[in-house]
Order: sequence, then C-alpha cells, then structure tokens
Amino acid sequence: MGKRNVFKIASIYIGTLIGAGFASGQETMRFFTRYGIKGIYGVLVTAILFGMIGSIILVKVYNYKIISYHDWILPFFGPYLGKVVEFFLAFLLLSFYCVMLAGSGALFEQQFGYGKEIGMIFMSVITFITFIFSMRGLAIVNSIVVPLLIVGIIAIGVFVIPQNLPFDCNVDGNFYTIGDNWMTSCILYVSYNSICAVMVLSSLYPLLNNKRDAVLGGGLGGALLGVMLLFLFLSTLIVYRAIQDVEIPMIAIASTLGENMGNIYGILLWFAMLTTAIANGFVFIQSMEKRLKIKHLQACILFFIVTIPLAQFGFKRLVHVLYPMFGYIGVLFIILLVLKKGKK
Repeated sequence: MGKRNVFKIASIYIGTLIGAGFASGQETMRFFTRYGIKGIYGVLVTAILFGMIGSIILVKVYNYKIISYHDWILPFFGPYLGKVVEFFLAFLLLSFYCVMLAGSGALFEQQFGYGKEIGMIFMSVITFITFIFSMRGLAIVNSIVVPLLIVGIIAIGVFVIPQNLPFDCNVDGNFYTIGDNWMTSCILYVSYNSICAVMVLSSLYPLLNNKRDAVLGGGLGGALLGVMLLFLFLSTLIVYRAIQDVEIPMIAIASTLGENMGNIYGILLWFAMLTTAIANGFVFIQSMEKRLKIKHLQACILFFIVTIPLAQFGFKRLVHVLYPMFGYIGVLFIILLVLKKGKK
C-alpha cells in the first residue's frame, strides 16, 4: 500500500505541473532551450528543486496535519493580509482551470477540427465527474493518465533525437527573454509552477501514511518531471530552427514522425491539460465548500456552471501577462512555506 500511495502522490504532483505549457514544449523552449546546450543545467537543477520542494512541503503537511492551503495562510500572513493572499491564490486556481478549458477548446478546434465549445464542455464534464469522487477521483485519473504522458513524451524523444544527430547546439536568441541566464529562468520556472503545486500538495494529507511516503512521493515526482523535461529539452533543441515560431512545438515534432503521431500527441496534450485542470479545480472546490459552507456536490455543480462562461473571457491572455509576476511572488511564497510551520 505504501508504494501505491507514493506513486499516487507523485502522479498528482506531476499532473498538477504538466499542463498545456509543459507538455506542448513551449515552456521548455522559453525557459531552457533558448540557452542552447547550457539549458540542460537548468533542467537538472529544476528536477532537484521540484523534488526538494515537493518532499519538504509534503513532510510539513504530514507533520502538522495540514488539510488545505488555508492552513498555511493565516499563520504566515495574519488575518488581514491572509485574506488578500487567499483571494489571490483562489483567483490563480480559477484562472489556471479556465485556461485549461480554453486550451481544450483550442486544441479540439485546431488539431481535431471540432468546435472549441465542444472541447471546453467535454473537459468540463470529465472534470465534473472526477470532482464528484473527490480525492479518490483525483488519484485515479492521475494514476492512469500520468504514466501515459511520461511514456509518450519519452517515446517522442527516443524516436526524434537519433534521427537528427549530429545537431547544432547554438540558438539564435529569438526566444522571449524570461531571465538573464539559465539559473534565473530555472528559479522563476520552479517558483511560479510551485505556487499551484503547493496548494494541491497541501490537500494530500489523506494519502500520507507516514513521513516516508511524503519524502518519496515528492522526490519521485520531481525526478520524473526532470526526466520528461530532459526529453522535451533535447527534442526542442535538436530541431529548434524548424519549430522556434510554432505555437505547439511538440505536436510539430511528433508530426515529423507521421500525421497520426501528431494526433496522438494532441491527445496526450489534452490529457496534460486535464490533469492540471483537475488539480486546480479540486483545490478551488475545497475552498468553496469551506467558505460558502455548502456540500461537496453543490460546490461541484456551482463550479461546473460558472467556469464554462468564464473560460470565454480571455483568461489565457490574462494569465500569460501575469506569469512573470507569479514567478517573483512564487519565490517569496515558497521560501515562507519551506521556512515556516503550519498549524499544529
């Protein structure tokens, strides 16, 4: 049971972070590939940081019996500033969920030729069914989908990399500048991703039988994220001249192996959006239940009704503008969570 729980924890951790930006290869290109072969240092440091942060947070969740991110907020920020921070974090969760709905619509329209409304509603229905089963649904979906994502990303790299050897490791600097060097990009990447990860990990106390589960779950999640990130990095670096202006680099790369492979990777990308949507939506619904004092099913139905219209209002563009800010705020947020204690 212990090993199974460790894998569930690692799967939820990975599923939270492997959203549209990660699986599409766009984040990898912007934060790592733009530095050429030196970007591999950022990949390695990122894997270590994800593993350390995941383990440290989960150990604190176990030690202090934390059941939601609300248990961190008031002890750190006080009753007044804490409410502001809670509102910001709730907005972040809602934004990311709606971005995934919008991304599902765009993917259905651009890759599969269906209307974007169908894509949004389909993802919304799947997430609603998952939310009804609460933590069990979250664990089951991630335990099934995350292994498919890991195998898919590695498989693309295994096929693409040997076909393009030897390759030019120099990049021409056309990528959007995130930081001054690979280390700055690495820290910003980890910090803004970790904000939502911390909120999701804070809800995993029911899966933690002991401190060992916490350490191994966080460490395994970080290690597997690092492996996927490495294959994404090598795949985008090796053919970067052909994909540097492409919106979804990994679909373009997969399509070089055949049209069907492009469609298959499109499905994997949708799965990545699904796991991130489920993670963010699950934590937001928990918050709704607590604040509005309503039953779980009522919160799920209200969330389902409200989020589909919200996904139409350009959340994707809004969050894109806020990402750099999320990164800098995330640095402070993660330091506080690592150094301070939750409630006893």
